[in-house]
Amino acid sequence: MAYPNSVDATVSRVDAPPDPTHELKNLLGVLLGVCESLGDGLDSRAEQAELGRVGVLAAEKAGNLVTRLQRELRTRPAPAPELVRQPEGAGRTVLVVDDDPDLLKLIAAAFARAGFKAYSARNGRLAVQLVRALKPDLMVTDIVMPEKEGIATIIEVKAASPDTAVIAISGGGAYGRSGNFLQWAEELGADEVMAKPFPMSELMTAARVVLDRKGAPSAARAAAG
Repeated sequence: MAYPNSVDATVSRVDAPPDPTHELKNLLGVLLGVCESLGDGLDSRAEQAELGRVGVLAAEKAGNLVTRLQRELRTRPAPAPELVRQPEGAGRTVLVVDDDPDLLKLIAAAFARAGFKAYSARNGRLAVQLVRALKPDLMVTDIVMPEKEGIATIIEVKAASPDTAVIAISGGGAYGRSGNFLQWAEELGADEVMAKPFPMSELMTAARVVLDRKGAPSAARAAAG
């Protein structure tokens, strides 16, 4: 029988893998094999002695390896906490103003999906009231609206809440003069202007740009003050 040679070969192979966990697993396999072989009732005392020697050797190596692994675990630096990506609009407030109810819902929903706390108003008069109460980080407003049109709304909002960024949007209304309206809005306080129709992704990009210029969310500024 060739127990000594075969078991010695197994022990020598255990020394090879660089991964200590894999090495420990192999050593435990050797110990299990030795126990099973001894349990078979070998006739040769020499074979029994050799298997016992191999078992002791494997047990010593396994014990040393466990001690080493424990030492490495104690000295291993704690993993850095995983950074959780916050929604783009987290902590920011937006007010959307438009007399078109479908577009109003569409834009407000897009900002809500981006993490903003989104409010809406159907005209400029309500928008000014909400701005005074909320001090939002951003207002997106149409220009041609009933009760109070967008340019007058922008002027009042900038006076009531100077830190509120403003994006003016317009399709020109019945006059078809969105270019003129938007130019006037920009000259009178809008931080960005966009002609309708526009992809929602472009509006989100414009919002990010104007808010980056303004800095921290208004709630954070209020808390800091």
